[in-house]
Amino acid sequence: MLLKLTDVVLDKLGKTLPEKDLLSLSLVHSSLNEFFNKEVYWQRLMAKHLWIDRKMFRSKDDILFLLNNTPSCPQETFEYGEKILRFATFSNDGSMLAVVGNECRLWVYREEEEILFVQLHEKRRWNKVLSVEFSPDDKHILIVGFMEEILAMRRKNEACVYELGEDHARLHSFNYLDQGMLSTWLDNKHTLYMSNNGIRDRMRIFISSIDMSSEIMIFPILTFNTRVTKILVAQHVSPRTRKITQIADQAQEEGKTLSQKLFEIGLESGVDVNNMQELRAILDQESQCMPCYRLHSHHDAVSQRNCSCQCHHNTDKLLIFHGNDDRLHVKVITHRILERAKQAWRQRGDVEEDADQNRLFSPLLHCTSFDTVDHVFRTGFSLLKSSMCFSPDHRYLYVTGTREAEKPKDPIMEIKPTCLDLETMVIKSKPDFSIHPWVEYDYNACITANNDFVALFTGKNVLIWSSFHRGLPAKILSNFNWPLSSVALHPLRNELVATCQTELRYFQSPVLKIENDSSPN
Repeated sequence: MLLKLTDVVLDKLGKTLPEKDLLSLSLVHSSLNEFFNKEVYWQRLMAKHLWIDRKMFRSKDDILFLLNNTPSCPQETFEYGEKILRFATFSNDGSMLAVVGNECRLWVYREEEEILFVQLHEKRRWNKVLSVEFSPDDKHILIVGFMEEILAMRRKNEACVYELGEDHARLHSFNYLDQGMLSTWLDNKHTLYMSNNGIRDRMRIFISSIDMSSEIMIFPILTFNTRVTKILVAQHVSPRTRKITQIADQAQEEGKTLSQKLFEIGLESGVDVNNMQELRAILDQESQCMPCYRLHSHHDAVSQRNCSCQCHHNTDKLLIFHGNDDRLHVKVITHRILERAKQAWRQRGDVEEDADQNRLFSPLLHCTSFDTVDHVFRTGFSLLKSSMCFSPDHRYLYVTGTREAEKPKDPIMEIKPTCLDLETMVIKSKPDFSIHPWVEYDYNACITANNDFVALFTGKNVLIWSSFHRGLPAKILSNFNWPLSSVALHPLRNELVATCQTELRYFQSPVLKIENDSSPN
C-alpha cells in the first residue's frame, strides 16, 4: 500500500503530521526513504522549526535524543512587574540562579527561595552591572559594575563579592577597578582583575584574595603587551597542556629549544619522541609531570603516594582572554607563576635591573619585559562584542564573534559561534558552526552551554545546537514578543531560562516535561 502512495499524498503527510511522527516514519519504513530524503521534505521540517540535518546523525537514537532532550517546552513564566531584566545565570551546580534587573537590582535564588536581593544603585551607587559569576564552589558570587562618575573619580568600575549561605547572603569584600576593567574568579579564594592605567594596548593582571587574613591581599602576576578586553579562567587544565607548558618552561630556563628538550626527555625515559603515539601516551597521563613520569615509570619506581611533586595536587588554571581583533589567547597560570609574583612583591626594588620587577611593577608605559602566552587562536571574526562561556566541565570554550553588515548605514550586525577544545587546544569540529550562515542581530548576544546543548540568543530568537553533532540549530525558540536580554542553560539538566523585558521564562525538555507532569507534586 505504501508503495502506491503518490508524492501528493506523501507531501500531505509531511505537512500535517507532527515532526516526531514524520521522523519515525522515515526511519522505520524503508519504502518511504526515497521521499523522505527529498530536499522538499526537509524544507517542510525546517518550516516547522525543527532545523536539523538528518545526515549528520549516526543512528535513530541520535535523532530521538535530540527530539526528547532539547529544552524547547515552555514551563513557567515569572513576571517582575516594572523591573526590566538584564540577564540571568545559573550557579555551577545548578542549585542557584542569579537575575539582574534595571537600576542594578540583583536577585539570587536557591531553588525557589530568594537568598539575596540588593539594589546596587542605592547601596554602591552603580549605574550598570557588567558581569555576574559564581565562584567554583558556589559559596560566593562576584559582581562587577560601573559606578557613578562623580563618586568614582578615575576608578569607575567596582567588583563586589557576596558570601552565599543556605538562606541568606552578605557583602564579603569589594575592590575598585579602572574604567572598563573586568574581574573573574581564579579559584574559590582569589579573583583576577585587569588594570591598564589608561594604556590601551597593554594590560596587567592582578590577583586579589577574598580572605582578609591573607599575607598579601593584592599583587600583580602577569603583564601582557597586547590589548585585553575580556578575561575568563578555566578550572581544568588537561594533562597534555600542563606537560607541554612545563617542558617549554624548562627549555627556556635551560636555554634550549623545545625540540632539544623533548629529545633529552626521550633519551632519559626511553621514549621515541618522534613517535606521536608514544609521546601522546606520556603527555595525556592524568597526574604526572615529565620528571614525575621518569621517577615513577622505571623498574625501581617511587610510589606516587610517597612523592611530594606538586603535579599530584594540580592547581593550574587556564587564563583565556581576547582584545578587539580575532585572536583568542590562552595562558596557563601555574603555581610557579604565582610564587614568582609573590617573591617579586616581597622584594620590590629596582625595576630597571630585575626582569620580574620591571614586568610587574614598572609603569605600563615604560615596561620593557612582558609575559608570553602559551597559545594563540585566530577565530576569523571580530571579538569586539564577543560572549564567552565554558561547558560545565571547563573542557570546552564557546565564543561568539561578529562582523558588520556590508552596507555602512545598515545597523544590523552578524554573529557566529565557535568552539575551542581546551583538552587538545584545537578549534572543535563538532558542533560545526561553520556550515551555519551568520545570524543577523540588532541587539546584544550571549552564548551558554551545558553538556548536551549550546544556546545563543539574538534579537527575539533563541538558537539551540547539539554539542555533539554538526549542522543547523536543533531548535529555534521564537515565541517572544520583545528582544531577549539573556539566555542560560542549566548545567546539569536540559532546562533553559531566558529574560525578556519584565519576564523570566523557563523552558524544559519533553522528557522533563513528562516527568514533571506525572509527578504527584
